[in-house]
Amino acid sequence: MLTFFGLRPEDREILILEPTFLLMYYGGFTYKEAYNISVSYKQWFIARLNKELTKGSEDGTSQSRALHQNTPDVRALTGHNRVESPSRLRRFT
Repeated sequence: MLTFFGLRPEDREILILEPTFLLMYYGGFTYKEAYNISVSYKQWFIARLNKELTKGSEDGTSQSRALHQNTPDVRALTGHNRVESPSRLRRFT
């Protein structure tokens, strides 16, 4: 059997799952968006996220706009309330 076609199971985590998780967790991408984006764009987004997160830690502010810190109660406390919900969450009647 030829083993050089396709990914090995241990490569799947490094090449597919980890970048997809980072884009979903920090970038707010859906699974489908993060999975289907081209590799070059995926690498650019992850490099840009890394630059943004390290910039905050170098300044000593450690202020991040990552999605996991962007909850309604945190936005209300910091005065960044949304007037409208995001378009993909709106329901049309």
